[in-house]
Amino acid sequence: MSSDFAFWKRSAGDPEEVFDNLAEGDTGDLVVSPDVLRFREELLTRWPDVDDVLEPSRFDLEEEPDDAGKYVLLTLSVRQLDYLPEILDMAKRNGLVGFSGVAGEPI
Repeated sequence: MSSDFAFWKRSAGDPEEVFDNLAEGDTGDLVVSPDVLRFREELLTRWPDVDDVLEPSRFDLEEEPDDAGKYVLLTLSVRQLDYLPEILDMAKRNGLVGFSGVAGEPI
């Protein structure tokens, strides 16, 4: 069992719509932000194991390098859900918003 959480800086759509679009690979509603890049780097520094559950993946970034600054999508395992309170604090410190797929509500 896993839970999906997505984070971004600004978007043109409502959070649930943006989340659904990300699941389809559509990042057109999102803007590039250094805050998203910083958040991504902080996640990987703090928890290197999230690299396996982080999107966009390194492979994805080869084709769309700007996506690294648009969003972070995490598919956390039950064990990794312990990270969530700190992840949410990190997102807040970076001024990010997002959506919880498991709760079906904005973050």
